[in-house]
Amino acid sequence: MNIEPINIFDFDGTLTTETWPKFWVWVKKFGYSGEKRNDDLEKALAEYRKIHEGNSLETFFAFFHDLLVNNNETLTYEELMEGEKYIEYNSGLNDFIEKSFTKNYIVSGGLSEFLQNLKIAKYFDGIYGTPIQHDRNGLISGIGEVMTDDKKILAIKDILKKNNRIENDCENVYYIGDGSTDLSAMQFVHNNGGKAVFVHQLSKNDELYHYNNNIYQTLNANGIVDFCCVADYRNGSVLSNILQRQKK
Repeated sequence: MNIEPINIFDFDGTLTTETWPKFWVWVKKFGYSGEKRNDDLEKALAEYRKIHEGNSLETFFAFFHDLLVNNNETLTYEELMEGEKYIEYNSGLNDFIEKSFTKNYIVSGGLSEFLQNLKIAKYFDGIYGTPIQHDRNGLISGIGEVMTDDKKILAIKDILKKNNRIENDCENVYYIGDGSTDLSAMQFVHNNGGKAVFVHQLSKNDELYHYNNNIYQTLNANGIVDFCCVADYRNGSVLSNILQRQKK
């Protein structure tokens, strides 16, 4: 019996061309430029981390959460979704996902409500991420519990459950990611009968390219990566063929 294929994607850097998340564009309300990684934001984050505890992921989200809370500010969904216009998807992604015959999911550390309201969201069977907090008027007032590595695994288990599988049955499940925050998810899928697909950009200009490449080398040395290729979803590409379960 053929097991129905499932693809689980990270978002930033996997479906998009860069790792910087575009849901931070609203920080312009506080005098920052959130369209891309920049020195002003990095400096503010570094100062924040000097006086706040937590790992890099936790303090990253806490910084933006506190911008809203400490300034007693809220956001509308229009302000949140302004970041969508700055997203550049990897080549062929829109056509690939529209025509895909598999069940496709997103499991990301990004803000779930932002991802769920993207135009491309309708082509996915489910989207998991870091939740947003709302005030009594439905305005965005903060950020909830961060989608950590452990929570990514819980999300994958939930996807399996929704597809009538036991929680570690990853047969014909492919997890596609590009960096350190995908390590645990890739390992879980690979070790439970699925495939880990590590993607990268053709360009090496992204500041995290070499860092993520080191993550790939670590995963690969441990035999966790099943496929590594350019994040090119165009028909006939290596990645497209892998995700469509086509033999080389």
